[in-house]
Amino acid sequence: MAEILTPTLIRAVRALLHMDQAGLAESSGISRKTISLIEANENPPEDPRRIKVLNDLQLHLEQEWGVEFTFGTKRVGEGVRLKRPYEPKQSKPKPES
Repeated sequence: MAEILTPTLIRAVRALLHMDQAGLAESSGISRKTISLIEANENPPEDPRRIKVLNDLQLHLEQEWGVEFTFGTKRVGEGVRLKRPYEPKQSKPKPES
């Protein structure tokens, strides 16, 4: 992946999926604190660990949620959309005791 997720894209995808930071953390396996720190830092990532987390998060969102990212250029702004219609994930019914 040549492009790196930005804090704005992460916040936008959470809004698109009606998900808070805790929900994204649970879904992706990345801690809520890490997501919070990434969203608060507008500087381009330089730390290889942070870049790996961003790449893993992008892959998760694309594969599991069908998210498509548009990265900003001089002519086009960044954005997110779904490759397929949004269907909220249903929680599994609890087995009856």
